[in-house]
Amino acid sequence: MNDLTPFRPATPAMIVGRSIDDGPAPLGLSEPFALLGGDRLGPDGIPFELMHEHQPAFLRSVTATCQALVASGGTWFRAAPMLLTGPQGSGRTHAARWLAQKAGVPHVVLNLSDPLIAGSIASSGDVGEALWATPVTVAMAATRCANPVATVIGLDRVGDDVANGFAAMVDPATCRSWSEDQLEIMMDYGEVSWVIQCDSLTKVPPSLCEQAAHIAFTNFPRGTATTAALSIMLEVVHDLGLDPANPALNWPQVERRLGGYHGSAKQLYREMTDAVRWAARGEEPDPDFDVPY
Repeated sequence: MNDLTPFRPATPAMIVGRSIDDGPAPLGLSEPFALLGGDRLGPDGIPFELMHEHQPAFLRSVTATCQALVASGGTWFRAAPMLLTGPQGSGRTHAARWLAQKAGVPHVVLNLSDPLIAGSIASSGDVGEALWATPVTVAMAATRCANPVATVIGLDRVGDDVANGFAAMVDPATCRSWSEDQLEIMMDYGEVSWVIQCDSLTKVPPSLCEQAAHIAFTNFPRGTATTAALSIMLEVVHDLGLDPANPALNWPQVERRLGGYHGSAKQLYREMTDAVRWAARGEEPDPDFDVPY
């Protein structure tokens, strides 16, 4: 008797780019792109693995999102826009990156204060003025994924033209037909999860404030004996392409090489990178190494 091929459900997909002249879109954007994360929505999935008990408002928001998706029969991950406020170094970018990894989707950074990006977003609708495609479009094309997590920075440091252009990328009424002028296509950003960092809500367009959930981050936990520090270590191990099952990368070995810590998430990431590398090589820190504690 012939063995039957195991059943594998089809990956949900969507087309994210539509050429203005009805021809094929560049960068393969008119091909079906995967919608990922549906297999991770359950109680032992994304919220359980986020390890963000130190930011309970963020954790509650993601948990509620996953529960709502499961209840509605959702088959991929997508969160409503989030406006993250809080002190510098509180771990807002780490939270977005960790969310993307646990959802199994790409993570991309959109820096609105970059003049090249700002010019492209502000000119949307006027074909020929944009300088190049946005990083979100490029990331979607490179990964063939239609629902990345996008960290947005600089919104409260740009003019109204850029802020309103970005708001159009997020607004449900316009996000599925956003003009990517330089490529002469219409992009569908409807399944992107936007994680927007801002120091103040005063410069956020009112329409965006109405659509997004405001989540206030608190200071990143001090010390190394925290779940937050462990999540940073796991992020570093992933970024360095190391095997997390390597016995040399157990927490006590890495923590011992960190020394004291009283800084931000960004500082801990830098120091953790050195500690993980030393642990992976079985080396001790250089005694002359200048640790900025």
